[in-house]
Amino acid sequence: MNNKIYLDNNATTKVDEEVLNAMLPYFKEEYGNPSSIYNIGKRVKEVIEKSRTIISNFLNAKKEEIVFTSCASESNCTAIMSAVRNNPSKRHIITTKVEHSSILETMKYLESIGYKITYLSVDNNGRLNLEELKSSITSDTLLISVMLANNEIGNIYPIKEIGEIAHQNNILFHVDAVQAVGKIKIDVKELNADTLSMSGHKVHAPKGIGILYIKEGTPFVPLIFGHQEKDRRGGTENAPYIVGLGKAIELLSNNEEEINNIRSLRDYFESQIKGQISGVKIYGDIDSRLPNTTNIAFEGVKGDELLLMLEANNIYVSTGSACNSFDISPSYVLLAINAELNTSSPIRVSLGKYNNKEEIDIFIKRLVNAITMIRKR
Repeated sequence: MNNKIYLDNNATTKVDEEVLNAMLPYFKEEYGNPSSIYNIGKRVKEVIEKSRTIISNFLNAKKEEIVFTSCASESNCTAIMSAVRNNPSKRHIITTKVEHSSILETMKYLESIGYKITYLSVDNNGRLNLEELKSSITSDTLLISVMLANNEIGNIYPIKEIGEIAHQNNILFHVDAVQAVGKIKIDVKELNADTLSMSGHKVHAPKGIGILYIKEGTPFVPLIFGHQEKDRRGGTENAPYIVGLGKAIELLSNNEEEINNIRSLRDYFESQIKGQISGVKIYGDIDSRLPNTTNIAFEGVKGDELLLMLEANNIYVSTGSACNSFDISPSYVLLAINAELNTSSPIRVSLGKYNNKEEIDIFIKRLVNAITMIRKR
């Protein structure tokens, strides 16, 4: 067994061998520009469209509703800025306090140029109050943007209901689905999404590829202008990565057994650690969360110190979002749920398909040892 035990799959995932093999020909042999009219370009265009079909079927969307981007952050920003540009007379947006930083940073920019942003609060378990959402809507509201699942605590949000509320008020609805893809079912029609973002590197495809779903008929202005992607996203398509994303999504189409195994490992870890260590606190909505995610704190133990001790033993977890890993201030998600951070702070354990029970048993043993050592100091 590899000595490295990687338990940070919400940050990024290992590229699947089948995904890598599918990509390789498009770096060397099939290198044509998909916008070219000769055959080597046409062949690349065909595989791009094949990937688009695979992804649209996976999301229960139309092929024409899928736009390839460089990442989910680009997709998020594109969806928000398109809504803003299409509604110049309105100046109000609703989101939440626990969105991904790519959403919150875009909102911060919009606030700086005069937009009003409502940040919905969450309770101590990270749950939203839909009555607060309803009462926040005004005649000036142009967009609601809410993530499907939280990257730090794993909460799954009532997106279908939020979409219904948005559409009842003739408001566009954007969904950041990055952490949910491959872990729970995603049907853009059931979710009532007008736009939806996802990323390749969370599902065993490479970093640097994402998609933006744009519901047919949704007003749209590109972030990057150009003729590619039917004038919706300029720039020569990244064919190898698009092929890789298509293959990764294809592999997700029948992954129920895989997800059940991941959930079992997560539940096994939680039950074992609670039985062996006192002062354990699991954050998030235990009844509605991703099957792979545990955000867990131990009384008297700081997460960053625990993380470093685990790393010294070749175990890799995180203390929150990778996008904020260099920020020494407490996680804004943990602050939003009123986590008790004075004497302890949590680590995030996020499992993936390559993890197994042997690894989890080793992790539990080393985690218990590390916590015991810290508490003795």
